[in-house]
Amino acid sequence: MFSLKKKPLTEDAQHIINIVEEYSNKKDIKKLISPISDEYFLIDSENEISICIGDEHVTLSNHVFLYKKVFNLDFTDKLKKTVKENIEEEMQLLKESLFNNETNLLSSVLKLAHKKENIKKAS
Repeated sequence: MFSLKKKPLTEDAQHIINIVEEYSNKKDIKKLISPISDEYFLIDSENEISICIGDEHVTLSNHVFLYKKVFNLDFTDKLKKTVKENIEEEMQLLKESLFNNETNLLSSVLKLAHKKENIKKAS
């Protein structure tokens, strides 16, 4: 019988994992998904750093350098999952605030309606 040994990550692969995790967790980093090409983007406008995670490749650039490397699909899928989970978390918070704002709007309109009705009755 043979056993499949997992190859240790290269130093640059570990750096990519750490970078994606750090950038994904930051709220001020723009996170985008291109649904047709299935590419995930992390954009740090302040430091002019862009990261693109595609099928079997990662591209990282700033205003001076470009890093592009091919990785296996399993590796890039894990990176995409990290970004996707953080996007989902941010979207759920946004959803909560949107529906909270809608409820506040309805309450405000209802209060205004009551005020107008009370003014008419008093007249």
